[in-house]
Amino acid sequence: FFKQKTAYEFRLSLVGSEMCIRDRPANTPIEEDVEVTEMLGITKYEPPIPAQLSGQVEGLFPSFLPKTDETRVQVLQKLLDMYAGKAFYVAEKLDGSSVTYYLRDGKFGVCSRNLAFIEDDKNSLWKVAKSMDIEAKLRSIGQNLALQGEIIGEGIQSNKYKIKGQTVRFFNAIDIDKYAYLSFDDFMALMLELDLPTVPILDAQYTLSNDIPTLVALATRRSMLLPATWAEGIVMRPLIEKRETLGRVSFKAINPEFLLKYGD
Repeated sequence: FFKQKTAYEFRLSLVGSEMCIRDRPANTPIEEDVEVTEMLGITKYEPPIPAQLSGQVEGLFPSFLPKTDETRVQVLQKLLDMYAGKAFYVAEKLDGSSVTYYLRDGKFGVCSRNLAFIEDDKNSLWKVAKSMDIEAKLRSIGQNLALQGEIIGEGIQSNKYKIKGQTVRFFNAIDIDKYAYLSFDDFMALMLELDLPTVPILDAQYTLSNDIPTLVALATRRSMLLPATWAEGIVMRPLIEKRETLGRVSFKAINPEFLLKYGD
């Protein structure tokens, strides 16, 4: 349970007059939305990086970019109530490995979820960048820009999609100077201009429901990349990018059939 939660997801709800987490430290306030991540010593579990995704580390993930991460919908009832009835888009959540490619002040960078890597012909993130000409495509835009996506294929997460070789499907574009994500239409137009693939878009005009079981049911589906495989789930975002006090409005619903089959 703990290993898949982010700090935001450890904001507590009450069950009667007791806290959901039984072994809380003494004098912890029994109130909704109490943040207990630090006091319980909880950190997010990160699985080991597969050998083909490791390489010569240049440093930590750049501070001028947001990391890729999504909060599970089950802890976001208040946000769902706030945005119910608004226009969202729904994308398939792919089971791969996160990658960020960026161009900032002339420097091209390649990063996993937590690390930046020096150019390396053996590193899959770099190999995909070269095979898809990502650096040149970013340079053609003429601005400081980052693309975030999911590396999938041979040697990655058991290659559930049966892809030959390795490739990337993108889901974010970031204006680095503004520290802002591109909204859906701008993102899709950019991907078309750069001739780069996105994650499967399941619905580009979804009216958001605030009913969590409905959203989990929406996530219970086969993958658009390989119908014989269960999709990991879905990611939902407003068509026009929004930010709240605690961050970007973006969340995931995991497919229970995926969890049953793959034990994640």
